[in-house]
Order: sequence, then C-alpha cells, then structure tokens
Amino acid sequence: MWVNEAQTLWVDRNRDTWQLPVLSSDGAYCGNVVAQIVDPEQCLVRYFVVYSRLEARQFLIPSGTIEDIDTALHCLCPASNLQKLPTYAQHVSGKLEQEIHSTLGTDPY
Repeated sequence: MWVNEAQTLWVDRNRDTWQLPVLSSDGAYCGNVVAQIVDPEQCLVRYFVVYSRLEARQFLIPSGTIEDIDTALHCLCPASNLQKLPTYAQHVSGKLEQEIHSTLGTDPY
C-alpha cells in the first residue's frame, strides 16, 4: 500500500523486523517495530514504523538513525527525542518527514 501521494513510499510488513523491540541510545525501550516504509525504486528502507504500547500510538524512525539490528532495533537517538516524534497515521507527507527530521536533528534522505 502506497503511503504518500507521489507513490514512492510503500508500507511493508517484514518478518525479519516484525515485533523487534526498539531501544534508544540511552537504553530505553520505546516500542516494537510493526512495519517498514520502503522506497521500492531505490530498494531502501526509509523508516521503521514503531508502535508504543505505553503511548498507544505509532511513530516513524528514519532508517539512518539505526545503529544496529540484532535481537532489537538499536537507535542512535535518545528516548526523549523519540517521544517527541509526531504520530504516524498511515500517510507520509512532506510536512511529516520535515517534522521527524527536525525533531531528531537529522538530515532528510
């Protein structure tokens, strides 16, 4: 299913990362991966969709902020920044992407 108007980003439920816990750079548990947002033309994962049971919401973590994937997804950002990310509601707009990267202090792809 396309998640942006330009139809360049697709949501994918990848079994390799499904339900992996997400750990922040300061070791805090921040939720579980429930999907990936991919750019099929570039063959790249752009974002991981994370569900936070504590906050009862989904948010996106840019793949460029991921340090390692093993039994967990290890993010380079502190939990305090991840908690400030906007809620993901099944659509990726340019404004949402700008807000994500601004919140995390990262460069967009």
